Amino acid sequence: MNRRPALTIFTRITNRDGGVTVQTLTLVLIVLMLGSWLTDAIGIYAVFGAFILGTAMPRGEFAQQIQERTEYLTTAFLLPIFFVFSGLNTQIGLVNTPTLWRITILIVAIAIFGKGIACMLAAKFAGENWRESATIGALMNARGLMELIILNIGLEQGIITPTLFTIMVIMAIITTLMASPLVALLLQGTSYAKFSA
Repeated sequence: MNRRPALTIFTRITNRDGGVTVQTLTLVLIVLMLGSWLTDAIGIYAVFGAFILGTAMPRGEFAQQIQERTEYLTTAFLLPIFFVFSGLNTQIGLVNTPTLWRITILIVAIAIFGKGIACMLAAKFAGENWRESATIGALMNARGLMELIILNIGLEQGIITPTLFTIMVIMAIITTLMASPLVALLLQGTSYAKFSA
């Protein structure tokens, strides 16, 4: 049963042309921009339109070829631009008092406990051993890109102040940077170690 009937036209075009052509890729990007524009126009951040469209796209050869053709542009150009945009919104100088630094440390600690430790304990209660539970906790503790998207939305909408935005970005960076060394340490001497290298 096809659950993406509206967009199966892309699969039919791909099959007819023997692969994704420039015209098909252009059409996909136009539909992507329209979806992003629509969610932005109704008051939802544009990235959610792109996300919803991605979930609605047909899978298989079509999706694989689209991914291959857009991966380098996305990872080497668009993603760094987003991080630059987030960096320009981050004003470290706003965290300029001992009280604000204590709040920052407290938020980082709460973030680690609320997600990392909680996921570790949940994995342990689900039957995993302590090493695997801690590894799950370390991986889940990383915030990364989605955190930055949400923070930028909050800043743009005036929900959070530039100072809170900066504190939360510091938290997101610290918790994300923690993940790789912690996982490498936890997997040391296990059969999974070669995958973390």
